[in-house]
Amino acid sequence: MKRLLFTPGLALSLISLLCPLRAFANSPDIQNHIITVNGEGDAAADPDLGIMVMTIRSTAPIAEEAVTENGRKAKAVESGLAALGYSSKAYKITSVTFGDAGGSPGGIVAYQASQYVYVFFDSADLRDAAKLTEKTATVIEALRKAGAVPANFGNPLFSPAQGALIVYTVKDPAAYERQALQKAIARAREAAQDVAKGLGVQITGVRNVRTGYSMGGAQYGSVALDGLSFSFYATKSDELRIRANATVEYDFK
Repeated sequence: MKRLLFTPGLALSLISLLCPLRAFANSPDIQNHIITVNGEGDAAADPDLGIMVMTIRSTAPIAEEAVTENGRKAKAVESGLAALGYSSKAYKITSVTFGDAGGSPGGIVAYQASQYVYVFFDSADLRDAAKLTEKTATVIEALRKAGAVPANFGNPLFSPAQGALIVYTVKDPAAYERQALQKAIARAREAAQDVAKGLGVQITGVRNVRTGYSMGGAQYGSVALDGLSFSFYATKSDELRIRANATVEYDFK
């Protein structure tokens, strides 16, 4: 089972070679003949998909009115994208959610309905920065006329670090995950060997391995990218760094 681990660098969780041996002579893990080490590795991927993140929001004193108005804007967004030649597979509009748009101590006075709009740009678009800039400007204007705004505009779910107008990802990160994980495990193994050498013991096998992945760079909240199945995102089109972490327990004698 994978578990996200975000410990930076290469750490020795039980043993530090800078400490005298007697400092951990009573360690339970040492007594149980276990050395636990943590290794980290990363891989640089070339993004092959760009995602423009826009949002549709409508406010009304009655919830149904807010939802209805948002539905009208969503259809206008679809029409605007169709006029630009975008098929239904080239964008995604999430289901509507609504909540309190601001009230008073006496109760809710307005409701806000909202939906995210994701417009996808393929690898050919990403290879030509000038073309991508022109294309995104055209899409933004069309969606603005339809009632959509950039997702980070007046939206508390997005901070400047989270709310880039376009984020980049890789459709299939499996090869990069393997590359990063191999590096993490190799570094953990090297650390365990160094520890064993310092203690004058011999590693006899692996007892347990726990792995996880994270992005090397800006993080994106799950709410902000709701409905997308991608695992890693970057704010730059030229590189996405995938980081793996491996915690390995070694038996020794």
